[in-house]
Amino acid sequence: MENSFIIENLLQQKEGVRLEFKAQPNIDAIAKSITSFINTQGGDLVVGIDDNKKVVGIENAQQQAFSIQSALVDLIKPTAPISVQVVHYKKNDVILISVWEGAKKPYQYKGVIYNRIGQVTKTTSPEKLTNLISQRKQADFHWERMPVLGAELIDLDTVEIDKTIKLFKEYKKEAKIEDVEDFLIQVGLLQNGNITNACMVLFGKNPIRFIPQSRIRLTLYPSKTSGNKFIDDKMFEGNVFKNIAAIFEYLDIVYGKNLTVNGLLRTDKPNYPVLALREGILNAIVHRDYNSVKGFLQISIYSDRTEISNYGTLPDGITVADLKVEHNSILRNPDIAQMCFYRKYIEMLGTGTQRMIRDCKENRFKAPIWKQNENTTMVTFPEVAHNRKSAGKTEGIAEGISIPIIAKVERITEEIAGEITESVGQRLKEIVLLIFKTSGLKVADLMAHFEVSERTIKDNLKTLTDAGFIEYKGSKKTGRYQLSKTLHDKLH
Repeated sequence: MENSFIIENLLQQKEGVRLEFKAQPNIDAIAKSITSFINTQGGDLVVGIDDNKKVVGIENAQQQAFSIQSALVDLIKPTAPISVQVVHYKKNDVILISVWEGAKKPYQYKGVIYNRIGQVTKTTSPEKLTNLISQRKQADFHWERMPVLGAELIDLDTVEIDKTIKLFKEYKKEAKIEDVEDFLIQVGLLQNGNITNACMVLFGKNPIRFIPQSRIRLTLYPSKTSGNKFIDDKMFEGNVFKNIAAIFEYLDIVYGKNLTVNGLLRTDKPNYPVLALREGILNAIVHRDYNSVKGFLQISIYSDRTEISNYGTLPDGITVADLKVEHNSILRNPDIAQMCFYRKYIEMLGTGTQRMIRDCKENRFKAPIWKQNENTTMVTFPEVAHNRKSAGKTEGIAEGISIPIIAKVERITEEIAGEITESVGQRLKEIVLLIFKTSGLKVADLMAHFEVSERTIKDNLKTLTDAGFIEYKGSKKTGRYQLSKTLHDKLH
């Protein structure tokens, strides 16, 4: 069952500073524990499991989860990301509540500040309160909250901000927001009238003008090694949300989909572990070290693997081995992470790496491998490779044609694939690409290129002509095959 493995992992651990089990959904007791988690190291609370780790379950779990989240969001101040999920585990529904360590300490519930000592939730002592306030002051001097000199509200993408406000209001239903500026102040992205670094990375119209190291590079290599030759090399230079949308749209093209036709039903399944790649890229975006002008985020896709390299080491206290199991969620960029949570890019707090491993296994890929070298953290996805498998002729045909055009041709030719073999489908694609590139070809040209018979080429051309993708123009002796106007318009 989806996410049940997370409960299994938690049951193998002892209650402590980051973990608590509760048999009943007592909102008051839950709120005190969750407040203490936010003020300490973050953590997980599972409702429906007693102190002896017996799974007792929760009746009407979805309704209870909604009530719990609403109460926690409204009563714990300041507002913090709180993930509440119903998980079906061994014939019972339990409620998993997860939180990060907060960046705006101290947090309070009904005016009282709580913190976590071992497995006990306690009201905060004067000494601890002083420490929490000191942590808050240090957070205010963090890179994320430094002002962007010369930036004004006009430099921000209000469309993306409005999307975030809408989802923030769904999360915190009692929120009162007057306008964009008021929202940015409330969430700490506008400090003393200044746009912060985090705000610019998240919502800038042209963030690299102010923070050039925020760009993301994606390179597609033809083989198993990097070098001077590459199929495509792209820079994503928008804000976080524009980049996320553009990258995932591009990945669908690069990895391709497996098309199956059963009767009248057509099914498209991505050729890569979608959740795992999404988590890996989001982790890199959220945890990268933006502070250094040498910072980078590089996505490299080879013929046998995908690598995500990120400038910045793992936070102190976290090792590569920790990523494979339940571990502290220490945020390098809490403001960026918080907005990604409100935008629902981050669904469950603190379980990303475990879900990556699980998703790879469920989709029959090898588990991701993490490495750390000096100032770089890398995650490798073995066997998650691009779909540019044809070398030689196809590579030559595609030279000079952009990846989006190639992808459109692939999708269009797939529509007429039907019961034809993979090799014929590949040749149909290549014929369209050749005609696109040369703007007119004869049967003899295609016969020579593909080294097949006249009958084979004419059959292929008839298939494409009947589908309305190409047309023959000119006399019988001097005419040539060209793209149809319909296909030409689709590709431009």
